[in-house]
Amino acid sequence: MEYKLTVINTSSIGIEHVSNVLISVGIAGFEVCDSEDFNEFLKTKTPAYDYIDDTLIQLSNQRSVIKFYTALNEQGEEIIQSVQKALYQLKNDDCDNLYGTLEMTTTVVDDSDWKDNWKQFYKPIVIGQRLVVCPAWENFQTDKPLLKIDPGMAFGTGSHETTSLCLEYLSEEKLIDKNVLDVGCGSGILSQAAVLLGANSACGCDIDGAAVSCALSNAKLNRLEDKVSYYQGDLLEKITGKYEVVVANIVADIVKALTRDIATVIADNGIFISSGIIKERADEVADFISSAGFEIIEIRERRGWVAIRARKN
Repeated sequence: MEYKLTVINTSSIGIEHVSNVLISVGIAGFEVCDSEDFNEFLKTKTPAYDYIDDTLIQLSNQRSVIKFYTALNEQGEEIIQSVQKALYQLKNDDCDNLYGTLEMTTTVVDDSDWKDNWKQFYKPIVIGQRLVVCPAWENFQTDKPLLKIDPGMAFGTGSHETTSLCLEYLSEEKLIDKNVLDVGCGSGILSQAAVLLGANSACGCDIDGAAVSCALSNAKLNRLEDKVSYYQGDLLEKITGKYEVVVANIVADIVKALTRDIATVIADNGIFISSGIIKERADEVADFISSAGFEIIEIRERRGWVAIRARKN
């Protein structure tokens, strides 16, 4: 099957802003290639390696890019046009040229060229002492609770710093008999992890229909259909009731936009875990969360990404 691949040239600083653009038009699954991440890898990790492939070395000289795929149809074209329009506005707002060129190129690709290649890099991940996240196609033996995930085109394998930080926070919570809300659920990894860690139930929502389908498939894979539910919608538009734990692994601006609404669906003394936040914006987001009636418990950082754990006062 053929798809259209779109590549946006940006900068490390511009990655979050371009990500916000994509999420705003309903694109939840995209690939980020940050040249600064690889430069950091070269500086801090290479002593542990005898050999690094020349093709990887070349990444250090490349610009940061974000890639996403759309269907080869009218709806796909409308999405691309919406992105192009939003990038034009973002470029006009970037008076200091911090976000890179924001140039966009598109090519038609066959999914056999890319859909399975990334799987070689996705391996089982141990989260603390209480959970292992494993690719659906791996036969991994463990005495810990095992969560199998096939992310498909949705975000959430556990390998990204934001997801692993959220998983760590969940593994440290006492979730027995608690209900969990996962805003921007992606592959369903956080909501299903919560149930395996003892939560009574979990509800997830995502604006991307493909993500919801993926989350439902993973629930069936892990035999959790009776404890998790998912719906497609604009964030909290269909949420009712109160939740003892709410997790939102999205981006800083959307976390801020959501926080006051989340305060209305979280139980008293409930825990709010948020991530998708770059280190430079941690204090800004934490201050906003505090102003919405939460007490900041901890801010945890890993490789430039931050997760915030807060309690509803």
